[in-house]
Amino acid sequence: MKGICWFFLSCKRYLKRLPFVLLFLALPLGAFAVSRAGGEEDDRIRIALCAEDSQGLAARAAKDLTGPSDARGDMFVFYTCADEEAVRAEVASRRAECGYVFYKGLEEKLAAGEYRRTIGVYTAPSTVTASLASETVFAALIRHYDRSLLQEYVMDGQAFDGLGEAGSAARQEASRQAGALYDKWISNGSTFHFVYEEAGREERDHRGTQKKSSDAVFAGGASGGSLFPLRGLVAVYVFVAGLYSAVSLGEDERRGLFYPLEPKNRLACRAAVLAAPLALAAVSGLAALAAGGIWESALREIGAMAVYGAAVGAAVWILKRILRRPQVLLCTIPFFVIGSLVFCPVFIDGGKYVEGIDAVGKFFLPYYYLRFFG
Repeated sequence: MKGICWFFLSCKRYLKRLPFVLLFLALPLGAFAVSRAGGEEDDRIRIALCAEDSQGLAARAAKDLTGPSDARGDMFVFYTCADEEAVRAEVASRRAECGYVFYKGLEEKLAAGEYRRTIGVYTAPSTVTASLASETVFAALIRHYDRSLLQEYVMDGQAFDGLGEAGSAARQEASRQAGALYDKWISNGSTFHFVYEEAGREERDHRGTQKKSSDAVFAGGASGGSLFPLRGLVAVYVFVAGLYSAVSLGEDERRGLFYPLEPKNRLACRAAVLAAPLALAAVSGLAALAAGGIWESALREIGAMAVYGAAVGAAVWILKRILRRPQVLLCTIPFFVIGSLVFCPVFIDGGKYVEGIDAVGKFFLPYYYLRFFG
């Protein structure tokens, strides 16, 4: 009970300090202001979509177009409708300039060369954007169809006979790896190539480079890619709050704040003092995510933040025990801030540019929180 009492008293102590209150409010208010300033979509062209298959090619293309992806561009706003009738109604009422319906069995029909009644297109009268919208839609569709073609080739193509017969377990694993690599490199719009090598043989890839390997491998190049920065900033914000909290706890210990307490209560009260500003920062971060419009679900967001906050608290407690002096711990904060911003996918995913960035990022806690969300 003493620990709980000390936790709320510590929260009250920080909330009585105007600079800390302003700091805790700054991130959610800033996120709200940015989302309001940058969230206007009235000047963009609305396009309605419907995928009759909830899984497969059509669903992946629709998710690509409606999600936070460069595939949709800045000119269009894509949104999904429940069925074909809803798409038709959206276009008829001019709430949407165009509408696209991906009918059931789209992927199977394309594989069989049957192109009739695969995609339905609705356009508003006198619209001049239908051709541009069609290019965007079909570009997203073909990206995901290419993935299926690649996996089918790995599964059945003669070039992969060294892995075993078509449909074998080795072929299935290679097909899965091909799909995963395709998703990785296509997400940033970069070019890529695949190289198949047999054990003990020298092969030439399409650029004429000799390579030798003891296993069947895939290789690719990459560039580009980023995560929405608000979540990354929240992760670093909570991490820094935990570090500062450990520094503040060290100062309280140095002043003898816990000496009057009974020895059995000191640990709980120290943990409460450490947790108070960390909990306030976590609440501030959750409010910023909600205000910024990237809140996924209460269970997912609160659960992830609770685990992340507990991990930060444990890490800074250990770091404080190792470094002992609060002044030394305070000097590490710039190092952790810069390291988190550089090596974790806060603004950009550096691992897509430089190999090894991800390995370094694993030494910073924001990396794991951000990877949990993708």
